[in-house]
Amino acid sequence: MTGFFVITLGTLWYCTRCFVDPNQYKVIIYDILGNQVNVDGLRTSFNTLKVTNSFISEYQTRFSQYSFSVASEMPVIKRNKLLENLKKIQR
Repeated sequence: MTGFFVITLGTLWYCTRCFVDPNQYKVIIYDILGNQVNVDGLRTSFNTLKVTNSFISEYQTRFSQYSFSVASEMPVIKRNKLLENLKKIQR
């Protein structure tokens, strides 16, 4: 009896969970007046927050006339294909 519930709940959990792509982090650069600017030669796209913060601290020491901030893109949520296929079969 317990095995039935474990298999049933495990299958339901697998079918309803979402898969998320990793985030992309970008460095936004502002000048003294608060306008967003692009500076040639600076890397602005990163995969991890730790590396992004490390680059921002380095940029702040080199370019004191600019201020830097982090912007993260919302992840794309991909649904499990098995659940979608089961819905199509039921129709």
